[in-house]
Amino acid sequence: MEKEFWIKAWEEGRTAFNQAEPHSSLEKYLPQFGLNKDSKVLVPLCGKSVDLLYLAKLGFNVHGIELYEKAIEEFFVENNLPAPKIEESAEFKNFSIPRITLSAGDFFKLSPEPQYDFVYDRASLVALPIEMRTRYAQLITKVLNPEGQILLVAYDYDQSEMEGPPFSVSEEEIRRLFPNWDLDLLGTIPQNPESRLAQVPSLSECVYSLRRQKNS
Repeated sequence: MEKEFWIKAWEEGRTAFNQAEPHSSLEKYLPQFGLNKDSKVLVPLCGKSVDLLYLAKLGFNVHGIELYEKAIEEFFVENNLPAPKIEESAEFKNFSIPRITLSAGDFFKLSPEPQYDFVYDRASLVALPIEMRTRYAQLITKVLNPEGQILLVAYDYDQSEMEGPPFSVSEEEIRRLFPNWDLDLLGTIPQNPESRLAQVPSLSECVYSLRRQKNS
């Protein structure tokens, strides 16, 4: 999607993807990844998700990237956090407190160097139209350390039943986007009956783990 689409969505309050509680996939599945404390975790297209707080409280160093700067400012205020230290780099405006750095800017401007141990993607891949997903997956692959892992939440449904985003991203497509990775379906998540997604008959919210295949 164009940047203007998401900026307008934020300004109009069309942000149902932001939840009041951490996503259920974190508490249920994160222990399976065996992450060490101080692991560096990337959260692309993070918005002002409380998942960032959850990860930081577990002892991880969390880096979220979000296009809409005001969402980052609201994250610190709404969660009663200390005023962040603000620094500007060539591509991002960075807001930092211990354990959490949120960068305002274009995710695709992230330096493609191995620097993260884990990627948590709850609503990033499914926010992108099909023509942007390959570039996204390639960048994710580049920024992960050799032993890096991914927790990915995706929606799989008949795209004719709902206009995205969130878009349908099937297991088959994920395998195509991440060749030379082991992909495992960890489970599915039931929908809130009152949500828009619950009205899509074919929809499944799927949680996957991705780990690099050895020697790849």
